[in-house]
Amino acid sequence: MPSMKAIAAATAVGLVLVGAVVYGGIRLADSVDHDFAAPFPAPSASSTWLPAPYDTLSPAQYHFGDAVAHAAGRDVVAYVPQQHSDHVLTVPFTITNHGSEPYDYEITVTVTGAIDPGMPQSAHISSAGMLPPNATMSTEINFESRGDEPVRDIDVRIANVNKKGET
Repeated sequence: MPSMKAIAAATAVGLVLVGAVVYGGIRLADSVDHDFAAPFPAPSASSTWLPAPYDTLSPAQYHFGDAVAHAAGRDVVAYVPQQHSDHVLTVPFTITNHGSEPYDYEITVTVTGAIDPGMPQSAHISSAGMLPPNATMSTEINFESRGDEPVRDIDVRIANVNKKGET
């Protein structure tokens, strides 16, 4: 006949195994739920667009500082450039779709004064896909700079915004 210590040990091992199976099942179910939970709304069956990377933050919650340019009814906002020591000037942006349907944004930006005071540099950014209604995303453009030009002397302009809906 087994001793009381052997029975207690076998019971403890059995309880640990049962607990591990139950906990593992819960974790598996939770993992499966997260795998199927989309961080972006899925496109409809008739849609050909892929959702853009966006967030639920308002433009002010990105803490980019003061806005220096607006376009497309304030859908596109450029903020104060950030000068880096490696001769890179970063201009942060938010894109907010204030419309009632998804839009893809293609934006042309011009910066003057980063290298030569009168010489503009242009670059393009996009929403990288359709931005759902009432969604905001952040992005940035990097420009070459002299590195010693004060940010206040740099002019940022949103030259063009091409806003496309589903076709």
